[in-house]
Amino acid sequence: MRISNWFLWITCLAISAAVILSFPFSPHNAWGAPSPSPQPPQAGFAPARTGSSRSPKYIDVRIKQPLKTLIAGESGSFELETRLTAPDNTVGKPVQWDREAAVPLVIYIAAPEASGIAFIDRIHPDRPYRHILVKFERPSGSDSQPLTAKVDYIVNPRTSAGSHSFWMDIYGELVDAKGLKIQDMGVYHLPFEIDTHLKTKVLMLTIIAVAVFLFIVEWVRVDVVAIAMMVLLPELGLLNARDTFKGLSSNAVVAIIGVMIISYGLNRAGLVNRMIQPLLKHVGRSSRRLTVIFSGLIAVISSVMQNTGAAVLFLPAIRLVASYRLKMPISRVLMPIGMAAILGGTLTMIGTSPLILLNDILPSGMPKFAFLELTPIGLALVVGGVAYLSTVGLGILAGRQEKPASDPNQPVDPAREGILDAYPLIKGPFEIHVPENFRPARLPLTIMQIRRRFLVNIVASAEIDGTCKVAPLPDMTVQPGHFLCVYGPVKAVERFVSAYGLDLKAEPEFFKNDMFNPSLAGIVEGVVSPRSGLIGRTIKEIRFRETFGLNALAIHQSDKAYYRQLADRPLQAGDAVLLHGTWEQLHALEDLHRNLIIITPFEKEFHKPEKAAWALICFMVTLGLMILSSFYFQSRPYNPIPLSVCLMLGAVSMVLTRVISINEAYRAVDWRTVFLLGGLIPLGMAMNQTGTAQWIAGGIVAGLGPLMNPLLLLILLAALSCGFTMVISNVGALTLLIPLGISIASQIGVDPRVAAIVVGLGVSNSFILPTHQVNALYMGPGEYRTRDYIRIGGGLAVIYIVILVAMTYLFYL
Repeated sequence: MRISNWFLWITCLAISAAVILSFPFSPHNAWGAPSPSPQPPQAGFAPARTGSSRSPKYIDVRIKQPLKTLIAGESGSFELETRLTAPDNTVGKPVQWDREAAVPLVIYIAAPEASGIAFIDRIHPDRPYRHILVKFERPSGSDSQPLTAKVDYIVNPRTSAGSHSFWMDIYGELVDAKGLKIQDMGVYHLPFEIDTHLKTKVLMLTIIAVAVFLFIVEWVRVDVVAIAMMVLLPELGLLNARDTFKGLSSNAVVAIIGVMIISYGLNRAGLVNRMIQPLLKHVGRSSRRLTVIFSGLIAVISSVMQNTGAAVLFLPAIRLVASYRLKMPISRVLMPIGMAAILGGTLTMIGTSPLILLNDILPSGMPKFAFLELTPIGLALVVGGVAYLSTVGLGILAGRQEKPASDPNQPVDPAREGILDAYPLIKGPFEIHVPENFRPARLPLTIMQIRRRFLVNIVASAEIDGTCKVAPLPDMTVQPGHFLCVYGPVKAVERFVSAYGLDLKAEPEFFKNDMFNPSLAGIVEGVVSPRSGLIGRTIKEIRFRETFGLNALAIHQSDKAYYRQLADRPLQAGDAVLLHGTWEQLHALEDLHRNLIIITPFEKEFHKPEKAAWALICFMVTLGLMILSSFYFQSRPYNPIPLSVCLMLGAVSMVLTRVISINEAYRAVDWRTVFLLGGLIPLGMAMNQTGTAQWIAGGIVAGLGPLMNPLLLLILLAALSCGFTMVISNVGALTLLIPLGISIASQIGVDPRVAAIVVGLGVSNSFILPTHQVNALYMGPGEYRTRDYIRIGGGLAVIYIVILVAMTYLFYL
């Protein structure tokens, strides 16, 4: 098996290296594509206003009246005017038109297909073409008079707004001063702008308003709204039909799928839990230290995995430390740590869905953001946010009115929550070490004897060499050097330890990553089904530990909980058996045995610590490739390993090394998020194609007039991002505001990337309301109310805007 894994891993690396090294770095243009040969311009081509290098030597072509912006769905005409010009070094009589030629000047005009321009020929006015041959008649007077020709056109009503150029191929027949005939020819690029009709923009704003309204009221799920927008926009003529599904095939969607699978693999391997455990000893008894340490760690983890996933992984550890060690309500620290997870997503370009999406919705030709390009700003946001949360935030939470506890003098035990309320004598887990000089004398040594005498349940035993037995057999004996994981009444455990001279650990050492890990093992309740084969049989007859690999801690029968003589008590239909074991064994019990029905929700995705090394290798290779992509290939004409490829390679590696199965990889993907992203990307594209973003931007710039400046732009975009993300998803806010911000920045002479940075980071400023997934996740366990988020999140939102604007202005302006 190991040879197979190594072979798969080496093969994967070899293929990656071959792909990277196989790309010859030949000359390319700035967009990464091979330099094209001269051809008619396509959509988006931005030519110089002067003629090309192949412009005619003697013939000058221009439009008689300045060409205004063409409106989609409308028709019109423009008049071409040509004159003869003499080069500066010409001596003597200039050239003249060849009057013997039937047509002294011919201009072939072509419009790019994307412009939607069609020319109307006088001979066939009913058949417009994208190209036309314009013939100029011989001059009737002096050659100094210009030749003119009128060109009629019509614009397709479904044409998108944008900049284009006419391609004009010029051919003229001339005569020089000596009477020699000259053929002058060349090419001109004539730029023009196309915009959509006002009613199209109003329709686009109506669609956006409907989408925002549905996002707020949530009559239907947000992903359904996004999908509906995606298929509706082309039908309304607001989006090119060929762009309908570009969102689903975008690099951003592929990248976020890779992030989800990698995050799932890291969780299954238990790597995050292993990072948390060593830090617990530094927490001490300080809630502020707990907040700072956990906030810093969750921020770092959120920078490379989904912050919602990181928040889920941290919740059991926060609950354990706050309730069991600090003896304080979890609500005192949970909200600040959750908000730190949101802040951590700003550290890298894969930390949040908006940042993953950002590079994909930037206009063509704009430089992409590198993997760590925004890290300085994100780091400032994390430091400033954690400083606020660990001081002012904790102070506000300390003043909250908590629900009174039943016994304020007793520590809050997280294991008491839920099913253990019905079993007051079951406490734990406790870790006990059997010293090397252990001499039991005449005391009982077997698991079963110890349970009967002390009511102590030994659920796991480990030897000094690391061998661990979960649900050890009843006749197994306690030996010197063993580590024991036990459950039972606190006083009973203390009597057991005292009688045998054992060492009760204040903190887990050997079992901290397994029996004390709520993601690997725990307690559930199973009910004997009415037609179960266990009815009338005892636990001893069933050989419970051998059959199921689980420990029976108690039996609830006839409205009474029994803790002693469990092995000899016949089971009845409806009896509840309290079980302890690993989630893997409980899954096997649930899948293979219908005699015992598990009624307690438990971890569906148990940890696989034996795969931790492979998971770490896959993650580090992925991280290395992303850094290589950002710092080496990003500055080159072509990047063979964009972030999406790096992340999917890591995801595939997780499957090949069997950290997770392919079915688990599919389950790891949140398809709701995928379709939300894929559906909203076309919405942003439609804002550009209809010219709505530029239209709104022009109105804002004109309305503010001389007040508009770069600093005001940053503040405006940061505030809009915060406001939008409170009522709609952060992805939706990004797709709506990026075109608007870039348009405003372009109109006032600011680098459009600056606007993209403020919006890309600004939509993560979602602290005022519990609309973000992390805030919603922690709202229940912390028993928070909306006003709690307003009080703490309001101040954090202001600090976030100040730091974001200041850092962006400092670094980019």
